[in-house]
Amino acid sequence: MDSVAMANMREQRLRLMMSALDFRQALSAATFLLEECDWSRRYTTEDLRRFRCYETTMVVAYGRPFAQARGHTAPFRWKLIKPDFQLEPAEAVLHDKLLDCRNKLHAHSDGDFTMVVPEIWRSEMPDGGHHDFLAILGGESLVFSEAEVQAIHTFLWKVRHHVDNAVQSHPASRADIPIVIADFSGKSD
Repeated sequence: MDSVAMANMREQRLRLMMSALDFRQALSAATFLLEECDWSRRYTTEDLRRFRCYETTMVVAYGRPFAQARGHTAPFRWKLIKPDFQLEPAEAVLHDKLLDCRNKLHAHSDGDFTMVVPEIWRSEMPDGGHHDFLAILGGESLVFSEAEVQAIHTFLWKVRHHVDNAVQSHPASRADIPIVIADFSGKSD
C-alpha cells in the first residue's frame, strides 16, 4: 500500500474514532433525558433548561460526525460501517430531524425556528410613571417527545455498536498507537 493510501486509511480510522466519541456523548445525553425527565410532569424553568441542555448535547453531539471537521478528516458516512449496518426508514426520519434541529436550533440560531417569547414586564413607579422591562422567555421546552428520545436512544445504541466494531476491524495500521496493559485483576496499587 502506498503512503497516500495509508494516510487515507489513518484519516478514515480517525473519523471513525472521533464519531465513536460523539455518538457515545449523544447516547449519554439521551440516557440522562430518559432517566430524569417525566414528560407528563410540569417542571420549573430551571429543570426544563437542564433537560434542554441534555437535548442540545444529544442533538449537537449526534450531528458532529456528519459535519466537516477542521483539518483534513472527511465527514462520517454510513458506508464506513456497512455492510453490517442498515439505516431503517424510521431511523432515517430521526436522523433527518436530529440534523435539522442541529442546524436550525441547537447549534445555530435560525430566526424562523427559534422559540423566543418576549414579554414586557411593567412596574408602576411611586411617581405615577412606570418602568418597562423587556423579558426574554422561551427556549426551555423540549423539541423531541419521550417516544422520539426512546427511539433515538435505541438508534444510538445500534450506531455505537456498529461504529465501535468498525473501529476494531479497521485495516489501518496500529503501529502509531501506544499500547497500554489493561489490568482486570481488581487489585489496586
